[in-house]
Amino acid sequence: MRKTIGIAIVALAMALAAAPAQADLIYYTGTDANNDGIDDAFTVNGNPAYLVTKTANGWPVLPNPSITLGKYISWAADQSNATQGSQTGQLFTYAFSFNWAGLPLTTTFDFRWLSDDYLSDVLLNGTSLGVNNLGQPSPWTQSYAVNGVSGTVQSGINTIEFLIWNTGGQQPPYYGQSGPTGMAADFTVHGEATTVPEPASSMALLAMGLAGLACWRARQQSR
Repeated sequence: MRKTIGIAIVALAMALAAAPAQADLIYYTGTDANNDGIDDAFTVNGNPAYLVTKTANGWPVLPNPSITLGKYISWAADQSNATQGSQTGQLFTYAFSFNWAGLPLTTTFDFRWLSDDYLSDVLLNGTSLGVNNLGQPSPWTQSYAVNGVSGTVQSGINTIEFLIWNTGGQQPPYYGQSGPTGMAADFTVHGEATTVPEPASSMALLAMGLAGLACWRARQQSR
């Protein structure tokens, strides 16, 4: 019986690891399944990406299906002019990781976004995808979209990085006085991609599976 249970546990762990991939991964900034005020998948400069609860003057109201289904995220929830007006210009890296289930190949991405201030590039595993809104007069009040952007994904974990300059409306690079900053986006990864699960979520799935196994064992012993 113990050998059977051990085999069943190993099989369950393998099944969780080999869960079928979801084609065409679609993600919106501001996704927050547990309502903790932090984006489920994004980081900002390696730290939590907070859902913005106080926006700067002039920022469009989001989400807006005609602009982006994403919500604003940033390094702090309060990005109002009153509290963030003394910030200096700098580069912020908004990073998102996904798992590619298939073999390495060239796939395509679709992006819609608003950025405060300039999106200077989008990187896939450190390689530029050539996506930006440099040279535009009002990057944080106008939405931008590009479709069918080609990029080479690798088997396993891949990382997309949105490089946002906070410049007070100046063209980057800029390190002078600036103000609030944030980004909102929705994007699609075409192909066999899934978001990278949080460790807590993976453990919860395993616990549910083990609980089911325990119930099965109890039924077997009662026969």
